Amino acid sequence: MQKVIVIIILTAILSGGCSVSRKKLDTGSSTANAVIDKNSLESLIVNNLSNSDFHIQKAEIKVIQNNISVRFSANIKFRKPDTLLITVRSKSGIEAGRALITKDTILINDRINKKLLIGSPSVIGPKYGIEPSLIFVLMGDIIVDDKDFKRSVNCIKGIYKDEFKINGRNVEYIVDCDNRKATGAYFEGDVRSGNITFKFNNIVRQGNIRFPSEVEVIDDLNSISIILNIKKIESPWNGRITFIPGYGFRVAKIR
Repeated sequence: MQKVIVIIILTAILSGGCSVSRKKLDTGSSTANAVIDKNSLESLIVNNLSNSDFHIQKAEIKVIQNNISVRFSANIKFRKPDTLLITVRSKSGIEAGRALITKDTILINDRINKKLLIGSPSVIGPKYGIEPSLIFVLMGDIIVDDKDFKRSVNCIKGIYKDEFKINGRNVEYIVDCDNRKATGAYFEGDVRSGNITFKFNNIVRQGNIRFPSEVEVIDDLNSISIILNIKKIESPWNGRITFIPGYGFRVAKIR
């Protein structure tokens, strides 16, 4: 059950800001203000949701495993450069878990098991198949190393597909060239973590932001499918992020 709780919390959109190796476009930099080649990968990265602070005020999550489904709701807050708070509640509104994720720390209140899980982002990739430096891929963001920013985008019949190696992991993106957003991603795993497949559906344009309103995550090793539907989002957002550990919770390390 612990793994399911962690995957649910991470899937709720979950922070590429967790890693100092996270590579995205800093909209406050001179690079962001410079002229961007529309045929380069950088022209896609400017559409990343994680380029700005945001608050997903309402999202619905369905977890399916062994023909059994469980539904949750989620609230997600992100503040640049690296702070993310995710709150997951049961269908009845009872809080199931809350996570604070920064570049060097993960704190998870697992209210179902009355545990405070503490860990480093470095343990998440090997155990759960999603490197913290890549977690914002879950929102349809394209995360790559700096060296790939200028890579040419070659669209064939309206689709751009390319492979990258990030932190030793092979990652493939499939991009809709008209919407300039990813429609799919694939993380190659190993015997411990398995492969993770992402499908991004119903790209929404809201002001200056673009995001998939539906995200499906498939974990082939554990036969888990997670569907995330984003109902309401605010970006840019100017709120606060606070995390209060569960009173009396047993402390356990994420190993």
